Amino acid sequence: MTAPDPNGPVARLLRYANEVHSLAGRCGRADLAEVLAAAAARWKDECTDIVVAGAQKRGKSRLINTLVGRPDLVPVDADVATNCFLSLRRGPKLAAVVHRSTDAGPVQTPITVESIPDYASMRGDAGKRRDVVSVDITLDNPLLDGLRLLDTPGVDSLTVGHRQVTVAMLQRADALLFTLSAQDQPVLRHELEFLAEAAERVQAIAFVLTKVEDSANWRTLMEENQARLKTFVTEAVAENPARSATLTPLLSAPWIPVSSKLAEAAEAKRREGRQERADALRSRSGMDVLERHLRGFADGREFARGATVVNAALSVLGSLGTGAKDDVAAGSDDENDVAARMAQVEAGLEELNELAARRRAGAVANTFLGREVAGIVAARTAEIRQPYENAIATLKKQDQIDRYMAELPMSVQRSLEAAWSQIVYDVEMLARTTLDAFARDLGLDPVDLAADRRMMPNFSQVQVRNDSGPEAPEQVDMVRDVLPSASIGLSLGGFAATLLGPVGFILVAPAIGAAIFMGRRSMEKVQRNQAALRTALRDQFSLVSREMTLDLERMVATWRVNVEQAADESLMRRRKELETRRAELKAASARSAEERKKARQSGQDRMASIDTLTARGLELRKELAAAVAALGR
Repeated sequence: MTAPDPNGPVARLLRYANEVHSLAGRCGRADLAEVLAAAAARWKDECTDIVVAGAQKRGKSRLINTLVGRPDLVPVDADVATNCFLSLRRGPKLAAVVHRSTDAGPVQTPITVESIPDYASMRGDAGKRRDVVSVDITLDNPLLDGLRLLDTPGVDSLTVGHRQVTVAMLQRADALLFTLSAQDQPVLRHELEFLAEAAERVQAIAFVLTKVEDSANWRTLMEENQARLKTFVTEAVAENPARSATLTPLLSAPWIPVSSKLAEAAEAKRREGRQERADALRSRSGMDVLERHLRGFADGREFARGATVVNAALSVLGSLGTGAKDDVAAGSDDENDVAARMAQVEAGLEELNELAARRRAGAVANTFLGREVAGIVAARTAEIRQPYENAIATLKKQDQIDRYMAELPMSVQRSLEAAWSQIVYDVEMLARTTLDAFARDLGLDPVDLAADRRMMPNFSQVQVRNDSGPEAPEQVDMVRDVLPSASIGLSLGGFAATLLGPVGFILVAPAIGAAIFMGRRSMEKVQRNQAALRTALRDQFSLVSREMTLDLERMVATWRVNVEQAADESLMRRRKELETRRAELKAASARSAEERKKARQSGQDRMASIDTLTARGLELRKELAAAVAALGR
């Protein structure tokens, strides 16, 4: 990275950030200085991180494959697994490494490129993708020089875990490519809400309209998307003008129509030696325009990162301004100034008391999460058990029962393993939705729950069998067993006697009676074994349900405790700040006139510095926003 122009926005930004950092230190706010230092921590990172996000079926994964020239690299038509993302960067050869987070710590495992879907997609093996955090893919492609593509889970509203993983990835992103499809419905509300969250974390954003090759009216669809975006931003800013600085730039973000299908066709023609046709298809695909934007993002990453630093600096200045205004008010000759500031503090403390009451009520409601978890597990396991019970009812012979019993334990185990992932997703969605609402009610940011690392309960001991043991000799009931068989045998024997005479009766009647007797005994044995098998199956599923429920209730309880603890810490921190302000205002108002004068002058001096730095920050933000908007154009 070349040294920035000493008079350019990046150099001025660095000087500006140092001034704000120094001011926070002089004001005794090391905590605020640390906030700014954290925002600038990635400044020296030489690799530009570009997050590729979008809802499922919007062409995201195929787009990435086309960009890196590997059509089958990233799973297409199967969403990236929850809690996992794919990282593509330049390396000497094509290789893949799975990163897991286990109880014993991080684990890295090389895998074959062909097995990537098993570890990173929802169509893969549930056992293999367990605990997977990311899959790091390297390949020798010039486009990835100094650039890393991050393929994230879909942001569809139905999968809360997906959305949160993608939002978390934006914390480390320098740019965002948001995909929409020309063959699908226009941008939806939950996608716009995601974009609003994204705009608070990343400055450089571009919209990519995929699959334009088979859509005759893609321009009309793009215009409708842009209109929906404008309406959303206008309404959001009208509701909260403070969001204008982050949402308005979305309206000037570039829209890039592309076709992975045409780009792949161009490469096929190029391999055939039809260069002119290949160039024409490549031009129509729009990929060259997209690649220019990517290179622009990479070359101009200082602007994107600088905008993030400016936002952090302005936030720090706002906090410093509160303390300076208190000093000015406390040193005022007009007692009403102190009273007004004190009233604000008291109002804040009263609001905290109300929040504390809501926190207690919310915590009580959160305790019922365990019951809902049990309901989810019971419903899912019942769905799995029912087909087995239906199959048992179709078994009419003992040898069929024997074969079924031999296959049943492994079949049940596979079914439970397959269901575990879905049950965990359902429980995650329930917990995240409930705890998000709890946090929002307290004025906190959405919960950031640790990605699920739960191991599936051990189902290796699944045993579904008839435990009746060796059959004991059964007693014969004369009324129930013998008489009906004998009666039928005699009746049929009489019929045989009319045809064959007495000999027919002697031969037929006992044989028929015996056959009926043995058939009844065999049928009753099958029925008894069917009943025993159903009972054993239900007992086993009941045991497994209890194990699953207990395991997931512990997971949810841990999340609930962490969220409630974070809420308590936030409320306590805010209370401490307000009580400190109240004590300082009281102490300042009790000082001598000379001391109050000095405090007022100090506060006014700081306010002047803060106002000057704020004005500079706002100008820098506009300048950097313009530079970010121009990247790739």
